Amino acid sequence: MSHLYGIQFMKHLPTTLSFIVLTSVLAGCSAESIETPAPTVRPVKLLEVTDVNAGSIRVFPAKVAATRQADLAFRLSGHLVEFAFFEGQHVKKGTVLARLDSRDARNTLLNREADYELAAADFKRKGELLRRELISQAEYDTAQAQLKSSQANLASAQDQLSYTELKAPFDGTIAKISIDNYQMVQANQSILVLQKDRNIDVVIQVPESLASNIARFNPNAVTQPTVRFTTNPELSFPVKLKEHATQVTPGTQSYEVVFTLPQPTDINILPGMSAELTMDVSNSRLSDITSVLPASAITKRDTDGQNIIWTFDADSGKVHSQVVTLGKVTTNGIEVTQGVNVGDKVVVAGVQYLVEELQVKPLRWQRGV
Repeated sequence: MSHLYGIQFMKHLPTTLSFIVLTSVLAGCSAESIETPAPTVRPVKLLEVTDVNAGSIRVFPAKVAATRQADLAFRLSGHLVEFAFFEGQHVKKGTVLARLDSRDARNTLLNREADYELAAADFKRKGELLRRELISQAEYDTAQAQLKSSQANLASAQDQLSYTELKAPFDGTIAKISIDNYQMVQANQSILVLQKDRNIDVVIQVPESLASNIARFNPNAVTQPTVRFTTNPELSFPVKLKEHATQVTPGTQSYEVVFTLPQPTDINILPGMSAELTMDVSNSRLSDITSVLPASAITKRDTDGQNIIWTFDADSGKVHSQVVTLGKVTTNGIEVTQGVNVGDKVVVAGVQYLVEELQVKPLRWQRGV
C-alpha cells in the first residue's frame, strides 16, 4: 500500500514543481512592472552673461593744465617801476600787476590834448567864416580833417598811457614771473604767466583707433570718466569732456583730448602734475546693449510669438522662459537690449526641447559677453 502511494506521489511531483516555478515567475514580473523608472535629467549647454562693455574701460596717463593761461606783457618798452607780486599769489580781474615809468607817455598825452583843443577851436572859427562866405569850402574841409587827425592822436596818446599798466585779464594765480622790478623791459617781453584757477584741465593722448569713440563721448554712460592725481591717488574726481583735437599730435599717432573739472578743495592741484584718467571708450549705441547672445539661444514662443530665452536657476536646477527685446544681428550674435541681466545663465543649445520648470543639468559652464 505504501509502495502504491509512493508511486502516485512521484507522478504528481513534476506538475507541482512547474506550478511553483510559474508562480515565482509571475510574481517577479508583477514586481518589476510596479517599479517606476528614474526620470532622465536633460543636460544643457549654458552661457553666463557678462558686461558687454567690460572691456571698454581704459586708463590713460594724463597731465594737469590750467583751464586758461596767459603770458602777460607790456605793449611798449619802458622802465619797470612797480612790481610787487610773487608766484602763487591769487589776483582779481582788473588788478594792476605791474607799472612802467609813465612820464613820457603823460607828456605826449598833454601835447596831443593841446593839439586837439587848437584844432577844435580852429574848426569852429572856420565854420563861422564859411557861413559868412569869407573862406572857401576847401579851407573848411582842411580844418575839419585836422580836427579828426588831432582827435585820433589824442586817443592814441591815451592808449599809450594805459599801456604803462599791466592788468589782470581774469581772476587767477600768478604761475611764473620772468623779470624783476626796476628792469628795462621791451615791448611784448613776457613779464608773468597768469593761470585761471577756478577750473583745471586734464589732458590725455588718445590713439587714433579710439579717437572717434572719444569724439562721440556718451554723457549717459553708466561709467563716467574720473581722474586720480598722483599726489592723492585714493581720491577720484568726475570730469567732463571739454574739447578734442582733430589733428594728430606732432611726432605721434594720437590725438589730444581735454577734460575739465572744478579745482578740488580737498587737495591742491597745480598745472603740470601727473594724473590718471579712467573712462569708458565704448560708443553710445553699445552702451544700450545688455548682451550679445548666439542665435541658438533665442526662440519664438508659440502662444504669442514673442522672442524668449531660457535661463537656468542654479538653486532649483530648473529652467525658466524670459521675454527679450532684440537689437541688430552681428557677426558675434544677436544683440539683446532688454530682458537679460549680467550674471544670468542662458541655455544656448537645444532650447526647442525645453518647457517651463524643466529639471536640467549643466553640460559645461562657459563665460560669454
